[in-house]
Formats: sequence, C-alpha cells, structure tokens
Amino acid sequence: MRIPRLAQLLGTDFEDLDRRHLVELCDLHAAEDVDLDFKQDNAYAKDADGLDEFAKDVTAMANARGGLIVIGVTENDQGDAEQLNPVAISDKLHNQLIQGLRSRVFPFLPPDFRMRLIADSPTTPERGYILVGIPRSSVAPHAVRPTGGKGQQRYGYARRLGRTTAWLDESEIAALYRDRFKLAEDHSHRVTAQFEDDGEWLATPAGGSMRLDVSLVPTGRAERRIDRTFLQEVRGFLGTLARPGAAPSAALSRGLLGHAPEIRRGRMRISGPGVHAVWHSDGSAHLQVDLTTDPAPASQDTATAVLNLTLLESRVLYGLHLACAYAEWAGAYGDADVLASTSSPAHVLLDRTPLNGTARFVPGMPVSSDAGNPCHRIGYLEALCNGSMQVRAMAHDLCTDLLADYGVYEPTLLRSDATVRSERLAQRERAEMEAWLASTSGAAAPGGL
Repeated sequence: MRIPRLAQLLGTDFEDLDRRHLVELCDLHAAEDVDLDFKQDNAYAKDADGLDEFAKDVTAMANARGGLIVIGVTENDQGDAEQLNPVAISDKLHNQLIQGLRSRVFPFLPPDFRMRLIADSPTTPERGYILVGIPRSSVAPHAVRPTGGKGQQRYGYARRLGRTTAWLDESEIAALYRDRFKLAEDHSHRVTAQFEDDGEWLATPAGGSMRLDVSLVPTGRAERRIDRTFLQEVRGFLGTLARPGAAPSAALSRGLLGHAPEIRRGRMRISGPGVHAVWHSDGSAHLQVDLTTDPAPASQDTATAVLNLTLLESRVLYGLHLACAYAEWAGAYGDADVLASTSSPAHVLLDRTPLNGTARFVPGMPVSSDAGNPCHRIGYLEALCNGSMQVRAMAHDLCTDLLADYGVYEPTLLRSDATVRSERLAQRERAEMEAWLASTSGAAAPGGL
C-alpha cells in the first residue's frame, strides 16, 4: 500500500516502515494532515467507546484519500510529531482492533487495509508502535455503527478534513453515494465491454461447436503491469492451483500451463487444449472452455452437438473458481461482477449421464437452444475466495440460468444448498473436488446419480 506523502517524506512505503522512520518523522516535525494522524496513547483499545472512535478515524481516512495513523507518537501544540512514546503491543491487541472494525464498519475496508506492530527494541517486544495503513476506498462511503455507550446506536459517516475528523451531513453523504453510483454505472459498462472484447479475442482458437465463457470483473482494481515478472508470477499462480487437491480448477490450470502468452495492452491470452484465458493486469479474467464431447449420431441430422449437463456445470464451477482466485491473487477487491454464457448450434442433444462412466448416453430428441445472452451475478470477492460455499452457490445460480437456455430446469451436479454431487465426476476430478471440499469445510453430497 502506497501513501504518497509518506513516500515523499521518507522515501518508503507502508510495508517498509520501521522505528527509524518514526524517529525521522519526529525529527522532521511532520505535521498532521488529511492523510496523517498521530496518537500518543492507545485509547482505542480501552473500551467499546474507544473502538467506536477507532472505527470513526479509520473510515474518515478511507472516505477521504486514505492515510496513516501512528499510535505511539507524541505531538506538540501544533499537532506536529515531537517524540516517540511506545505503547503496549501484542497479537491479542491487534486482533481486538481488527475485530472492533469488523463489527462497526460497513461495508468493510478494502483488503489492502493494513495494521502493523513495530517493537521499540529487540529487548522490549511488548512495547512499540501501531501503524494503521488505510487505502483510499473505491467503495466509499463507509459507515460506522457505534456499539459503545455514547449516543444512539445508528450509522454515521465520517471523513478526514485537514487535521480533523468530522461527521458528514446529509448532503455530503448523498454526494459520496452519487460518486459510488456513478462508479457502479461506469463499472457496468466496463463489465459488458470486457465480456464482448475478450470473447472476440478468444473466439478464433476455441475449438468445437460448443463452448462456455466465464468473465469476472472486480470493482476494486489491482495495480499490476504486464511485464516479464508478471508472466513468471502468473505461471507460478497456475502451477500452485494445478497441484492435485489444491482447487477444483486444477484441470483448467493444468491445461494452461506450458503455453506461451500473447500480449495486448493491459492483458494477455494463454491458450491450451480445450481452455483459453485472458488475464488482465487489473485482476479481471475471462475463461473460455470447450464443452464438446462426442459428435451427434449421423441419424440425428438436425442436431450438431451433444451437451453433457454435468460437464457444463463442472466447468462453470472450475472457471468461476479460477477467475476468483486470479482476481484475489492479483490484488483486486470489492464486488465481483460475473458474466457467463454458452455458445452452441441452434439444436443440441442433451446428455444427462454422469462423467464417471456408469451410464451410457442414449440420444433422444434434439432441443432448441436459446444460448448466447450472458447471465449476470454479483458477489463479494473476499467471500468468494475464502471457503467454498459462496463460489459453489454462485456457480449453481449461473448453471440454473445457463441450463434454462436448453429447457433444463435443474442442475445435475450442483445443488441449491451449495453441495456438490461429486460422485458424478470422473475419478480424478472427483478426488480433487472432494479434497478441495474437505479443505474448505465443505462436503460432497451423498446419494445416487
């Protein structure tokens, strides 16, 4: 996390701050401002009212332009840094402050919000300084709901104004929400444009007559750059997910490994057997997966493709998981807009048999396809990436819409309670799915096929 004035004063970023830099702030008599606040004592951790004040001060900077709160620095009469004043520090105290914020701040802060503890000396690890790094938030305004004894239990909105923190009035709050809604409108156009542009870029190499497109665009953009280091890091990211049991998207990740990327401004494409991906430097992603299985029997001259329902559902889950994992890895945050669609001939044969080979596909009558228009879901990226319940639930909802384009009213693999009928999968995929579910406190659903 970068705080511009701090970098200008000290030539360093938040993650590299240590005691020497705090001494330098005192030597420079650094002045408090909209992005810098000094606290002599840690009154925040004394009681619920103190945590209310902490939430107010943190959100005030997030609602302005971000900044740094330093606990353990004495100020002079002008509010300038004067000398160090070590305070008690511990992991327990750190967790208390974080939990205090989580129960009071809505929506919660971006994931690049940071809190660091710096010991005053190696011989006194229990005394030191608390650094609170607050990014400027793209999802402002953040509200505070006090839980202490002061005032009514209602939401309030604070913003840093110069050296002071003030509660905003109705018109100021409305202005911040107008800014957020304008960003949301711009984001909506961005989501649609990315889906169309990436789909066109990937359309040529996608083999077969049926394919799935999954696109994810985060509201809080990452700040990456397409260079040699980034390419190497993406290979490492895919290699981690490709390990057995690491993720349900292991099969897709394996398909993308070992293939040279094609570069465009702010994005790159990697194409492997049956899977193609566009990785954006801002954390957005677009996956295109081949859904073609066996060709339609010659006697079925009106149908040109076979759609296996379990294959489609598994690829939706895999593609969604991979896109979410990439966005979090790249440093994106906030909400995640997800678009998904299938491409197919006008008529298809539906294959309801499991991928585990226990049943044989018997062609029936072809059905008309209404595929093409993408379905849209929005989720909180942090929730989609932590645990598996949210990503499974979103995958189920996406599949419900996609299957409806073929006249199918119920998924075969994913259930409405977010469980997975993993016994329908082929042996290797089933083992990887169940290992992932176990590692994320999920469970495969028992029962028949």
